Amino acid sequence: MHNHTQQSLRQVLKNQVRRLETKINTLDQLSSRLSMGRLAAFVGGLLLVYLIGQLGPEWAFWVALAGFIGGFWRLVKTHNQIDQAKEKFLIWQNIRSSHLARLSLDWPNIPQKSTTDNYENHPFATDLDLIGQHSLLQLIDTSNYQGSTDQLAKYLLTEEPTPEDVEQRQQIIRELAQKPQFRDQLHLQAELYKKQETDNDWTLEELLNYLRKSEQVSYTTPLLVLGGLSILNIVLGSLYLAGLMNPYVIFTFVLYLVIYNFNSEKISGLYDESDQIQKLLSRFNAVLHFLETNEYEAETELKKYCQPFWSSQYSPSKYVKRIIRIAGAASSQQSEIIWILLNFLMPWDLYFSQKLSSYKKELAPHLEEWIDHFYKLEAFSSLANFSWLNPHYTFSLPNNNADKPFEATDLGHPLLPEEQKVTNNVAIEEKGDILLITGSNMAGKSTFLRTMGINMAMCFAGAPVNASALSTIPFRLYSSINVTDSLDDGLSHFYAEVKHLRGLLELLRDDHQTPVFFMVDEIYRGTNNRERLQGSEAFLKNVAGKNGIGLVSTHDLELAQLEETIPQLSNWHFEETIEDGKMSFEYKLKPGPCPTTNALKIMEMEGLPT
Repeated sequence: MHNHTQQSLRQVLKNQVRRLETKINTLDQLSSRLSMGRLAAFVGGLLLVYLIGQLGPEWAFWVALAGFIGGFWRLVKTHNQIDQAKEKFLIWQNIRSSHLARLSLDWPNIPQKSTTDNYENHPFATDLDLIGQHSLLQLIDTSNYQGSTDQLAKYLLTEEPTPEDVEQRQQIIRELAQKPQFRDQLHLQAELYKKQETDNDWTLEELLNYLRKSEQVSYTTPLLVLGGLSILNIVLGSLYLAGLMNPYVIFTFVLYLVIYNFNSEKISGLYDESDQIQKLLSRFNAVLHFLETNEYEAETELKKYCQPFWSSQYSPSKYVKRIIRIAGAASSQQSEIIWILLNFLMPWDLYFSQKLSSYKKELAPHLEEWIDHFYKLEAFSSLANFSWLNPHYTFSLPNNNADKPFEATDLGHPLLPEEQKVTNNVAIEEKGDILLITGSNMAGKSTFLRTMGINMAMCFAGAPVNASALSTIPFRLYSSINVTDSLDDGLSHFYAEVKHLRGLLELLRDDHQTPVFFMVDEIYRGTNNRERLQGSEAFLKNVAGKNGIGLVSTHDLELAQLEETIPQLSNWHFEETIEDGKMSFEYKLKPGPCPTTNALKIMEMEGLPT
């Protein structure tokens, strides 16, 4: 359990941000002074060395020069260390400030995250504000890598939850929620090195795809021939320089160049590939080293999950360092002079091209496992951080043997500010039940539907829910709330809704072991009153008692009469009060049909004729 409140946590974070700001300012001032000091030391040091060289003995000049170089190098190193420390403190400050922004729903200061996959046709993603701007994903996601964001989105958008999988995730998330230092250190290591990326750099996914497609090559024959000629060139060249032989080395060297040229296609693209491998793995290696050397508590789910990093027969960081060294040697083309000298002396590129290809095939499966575990770990850390920031939220697991299909106490919406949030108690008795929700405009019907859906999505992801207690069986979620028309497909709003509801009926008619939990807001709003009533009545009769549970909101109070003919249907409502010309909403779910309407009153209050 968390041993803090949201209010105390907010104060602690504010104090940390202030202290970090002070530290950053101090380091910034020190860095500025060192910049001036470096300039003064460089000019003064050179002048001093010159004077000693002019006035003193020769040995004094060399001692002064060595002292100047050593002292200036030390000064530069100290300056770099201060700048690196400042960079770390800036990241720490950004992490703490981000926590504060998430606590206050300060959306402009919460990084916007987007998914790689397109969830336009997902059964509930956009309706429940799970992805997109000002969404649950944006609020929760603290990860640094796109793969981690995509993994978190998959958890939040689970279409068919498995209790065993949810429980396994939740055990790790609950442990991580108690380890803010571990989470922030992981975030620091990832962000510190990811900030060095440029637009032309590969992503980890691109690197993995490249490694998977790589074929191991063998250049044994050309390497033996070129290696033999290389040795012969060195021997003949040495003998010629010693005056012991005529310049026969010219003939062997030309032969070496001709054969090398015939094999040049074997090393095409070597520099770009090896340079990308070296840069990307050098950055990611810091994360691997942190996960490999972290002191995990014994017998914990986190330690068990991170086992591929710390208990391998090979050290991941050392393993990656080995291929970094090979890739670095293979990217010698960065300096044309060095590249020419190396390859004129020996078949350098050809040798390291073969060596790199063998390591690529060996590295691919290991790196894939490490990256997959890291992406999931960042997703778990995001969910754990969400729990840490909301200590009043509750963890819950879907349970096939629950007494009721769904029951919640003090259920609230996580995307609403705490000071504005109104919670409700909800209980659904049997599978097949339908809750028909009526109420006036702005009374809270749509928000309640989203509240139910988003909390169930959080539960199935393994995250804590915005309730003091929640019990549910596994459900396949389905919503029809923000149905929009489609200009590309030539669909009107009404026809788009009809297609959406047809998909729901198909789900309810299957014999799937996991029932459907559906939310339909303002059913058939896009057509006239008579046809809307007839269609809504037929729809409700068809979905009641099927393989699912539903919430259906409507303005049509006439539908409330269906409670008498549909045993599985019950009426619920939200209402408002009007005093002194002002309208106030309670946002509390109450049994029975709504006794009031407010459309004409709103028109009148806004000066429209009624």
